[in-house]
Amino acid sequence: MRSGSYSRSGLWMVPGSGAGFYNLSNRSDPILASIPNSAIDYPLFLLLCAFGCIGLIAVYASTYHMGSSYLKSHLLRLGIGFIALLLAMKVNLRRLASRNFQWLMLIITLGLLVGAIIYGNIGGEVARRRLGVFQPQEFAKFALIIWLAGYFEELNESGRKQSFINAVVKPGMVVMVVVGVTLAQPAVGTGVIVAIASFVLFVFAGVRWRYLLTIVVVAGLLIGAGLKIMPALRNTKFRYIPERWDNFVAGDRYHQQQALIALGSGGLFGKGLGEGRQKYYFLPKLHKDFIFCTIGEEFGFLGCSVIFLLYALLLLRMVKIGEQSATEFGRLLSGGVGAVITVYAMVHILVSLNVVPCTGQPLPFISYGGSALVANMFATGLVLNVSRHKRSGFEEEGINGRGWNRWPYFPRPGIG
Repeated sequence: MRSGSYSRSGLWMVPGSGAGFYNLSNRSDPILASIPNSAIDYPLFLLLCAFGCIGLIAVYASTYHMGSSYLKSHLLRLGIGFIALLLAMKVNLRRLASRNFQWLMLIITLGLLVGAIIYGNIGGEVARRRLGVFQPQEFAKFALIIWLAGYFEELNESGRKQSFINAVVKPGMVVMVVVGVTLAQPAVGTGVIVAIASFVLFVFAGVRWRYLLTIVVVAGLLIGAGLKIMPALRNTKFRYIPERWDNFVAGDRYHQQQALIALGSGGLFGKGLGEGRQKYYFLPKLHKDFIFCTIGEEFGFLGCSVIFLLYALLLLRMVKIGEQSATEFGRLLSGGVGAVITVYAMVHILVSLNVVPCTGQPLPFISYGGSALVANMFATGLVLNVSRHKRSGFEEEGINGRGWNRWPYFPRPGIG
């Protein structure tokens, strides 16, 4: 029989393992769990393709009056993103789940963040540091999620009793380091979003309720302290933070007021593709920081509702993939990636709705591409990779199989 194929008895020959056959029902075996036993999750892949098409249309609609350069550039970056997605689908998940590899990846990411602070060039209105066109903070958020998924897998499967030290303090210190270095870029919006997504992963990992409540209280105290020291930032490179906050509180929000005009003028069905007016320099960076407004103005409330629905389906599908994963690491990784992308999308939409101050965050998969687009595509590729490694009972599930219409299981925090 050919090495690496199924036998009629339902056993699997592991190539080069020298270990003979493995029973497919034992998906907890670390070697067997690293062998794909299913096709990729086609619903998630189709959702990603839908986002890509919507992004191309939205970018074109908001930039066509400036020529085709933005559309061509976005198409190129989207192609790079799909290459990153394909590479992520080929990653050896067993190696990715290795703690040594995760530490190495996290240290390299932190090194890039520090390098951007010291040697990086300044770009954008918020004077954000970056290495050329590369923004390491966009990849740092997923490096942290991978590290946390590996940490909580090791903790949950070690048999050790969950304590405040090992469930909150140890992983929390790593989160604070990554968030702190991200804030120093400065990338305040990204840092806050990474912190929120990390908290969601703590919930997925089953951290006890009283520990989660402690995290919320500490976070509230830190936010209060940040508001107190904000005036001291006026003469530093972070001066845009108090300036934006003061403008937001005082109601001086030109960009967001124009965003509301765009959304409101779209009505129920929108003005039609290319018929929006905010692109004519009323709302700067419409193709990046406010692309949701393009959708609202030209496709109306129905277009915005479709966007909401697609992101909800994306999150539910990623959580469902995690539920079916052969490993605890795959479950947490899928849920964490879904949390990061969804939180990013919600922040972008809330900025457009004038609910929170401007953060400069793109709409995942839709805004004019760059580091964020490639990073999101790579992370989604990892989730598609996880979908190829299902635990026993899910091997034969496909796009029409059982489970597509079932509500996914959300892990609940422990009680006590």
